[in-house]
Amino acid sequence: MIKSLLKQDIILTIVTFILIAIGIVTVYSTTQYSSGIRELIFAIAGSVIYFLTMNLDYRVYKLRLFQILIFTGIIILLIAVFLLSKKLNNTHRWFALGGIDIQPAEFAKIVVILLSSSFFSIFLKTENFLKKVGVGLIMILPIILLVYKQPALGTSIILFFIFFMILFASYYDQNKFILATATFIFSTLLITAFLGSNLLGANINFIIININIAILGILIIGLYILYRLIKHKMHTTTFLIIIGLGLLFGSSFKLVVWDHLLKSYQKNRIIGFLNNSNSNLNNSTNFQTKQSEIAIGSGGFWGKGYEEGTQSRLDFLPESTTDFIYATFTEEFGFFGNMVLLFLYVIFISRILIIMSETKNRYAFLIIVGIVSMILIQLLINVGMNLGIMPVTGIPLPLISYGGSSLITTLIAIGIAQNIHINRDLN
Repeated sequence: MIKSLLKQDIILTIVTFILIAIGIVTVYSTTQYSSGIRELIFAIAGSVIYFLTMNLDYRVYKLRLFQILIFTGIIILLIAVFLLSKKLNNTHRWFALGGIDIQPAEFAKIVVILLSSSFFSIFLKTENFLKKVGVGLIMILPIILLVYKQPALGTSIILFFIFFMILFASYYDQNKFILATATFIFSTLLITAFLGSNLLGANINFIIININIAILGILIIGLYILYRLIKHKMHTTTFLIIIGLGLLFGSSFKLVVWDHLLKSYQKNRIIGFLNNSNSNLNNSTNFQTKQSEIAIGSGGFWGKGYEEGTQSRLDFLPESTTDFIYATFTEEFGFFGNMVLLFLYVIFISRILIIMSETKNRYAFLIIVGIVSMILIQLLINVGMNLGIMPVTGIPLPLISYGGSSLITTLIAIGIAQNIHINRDLN
């Protein structure tokens, strides 16, 4: 324990707890005693778990028994949330355990990081790329689908993003991987453009709207250029399979994803985001975003002052301590406070990236890739939706948004990163 404390990245620990303190202070300013004290309790419990995780050798996570246990455990928790919880805002995301609300989807992020990192830590040149990816997807797909069914679309997207980034980092030829991904995207856009402007069943202004023959021609030329670039790296058959998958995904988007998988409120959020100039949508679907923008803009340079934010304290700003806590903080502390907050996040992520660059163990390297991906995508999505440049999703601001499951999950991830730093010389 003492050895770990001495060898830890002390800057990462200090910045972590500064961000936690900012979260507690911001939550308290909006809700006063109740939620502020609860967040403090979550922080204390999370701190204990953080230091325990810091002292647990990360190589334990690669043991087959451990992986079976965490996979089985998260599946049980994700099923239990449907059986033991009551619907809250038409979702099944939390269940009470000893008076504490548990959100299993948050812990699923750590499970996906550990499982994917172990699976892809060995990626041989002789292995079939599509087969390897397919097996990896089958491994984590039950977790993603159960999270999606809660429904928690934003979190399920994050889980897939973590998987994708670990896959990318593990692949022995990353240029080939980029070209293959670009081929899939171009193929998806090609069929999407071909299907026309009614794909989403709404009159929206988006890249797929008003696409003409010239755009289709550009996409076809793009695919040809990609083929010329990739043909010495990939068999033509594999290239055509990737195109086929892209065409299948694009063509099935309307019939499968849009018509059957997405909930009505999820569709409204997407359409509202893309139609942000529509007055009717501004008064309904985009209400949260507009209130967030008002809160951020009204803060000015120095902010209105602590406990002086009107949008949050007068309940104009929905979810002011969770999804929109960034707007709450900026309203009170202004542009200056916002820059300080983002600077702290830059230091925070930079320290984790330094740990990633120092490690000599491939498995450990992939774990850090997953941790950075998890934190960075949540930061970008949360700040983006607060600024109105991304659709509204229930994604928390790491270490700051109110919620014990989110806070503890992030602290577990950082604790693992610290242990990797402590054992960075291990091969």
